[in-house]
Amino acid sequence: MRYYCPSCWKDYWDKDFEICPGCGYNIKAHNDKDYVDKLLNALNHRAGEVKHWVIMILEQRKEKRAIPYLEKLAEDTDDPSLAKAAKGNCKN
Repeated sequence: MRYYCPSCWKDYWDKDFEICPGCGYNIKAHNDKDYVDKLLNALNHRAGEVKHWVIMILEQRKEKRAIPYLEKLAEDTDDPSLAKAAKGNCKN
């Protein structure tokens, strides 16, 4: 089985850690977070397509909590399509 740290996104094979050995993130505590918090965390994923999916989900859910995160993403990203998607969804 393959496991991922939800903070640094490093992957591990056949090891289910409570604390990420790469960055020290408490994975067990992450499992207790609500769905929106997990989506907001996924905006930091290294893969642009994951960020796009997260933006679409947040838009469909009309998550007001996401607005400051989307504004920051639109400001900080070098990816024009990601910036456009994030800016377009800041109006929720």
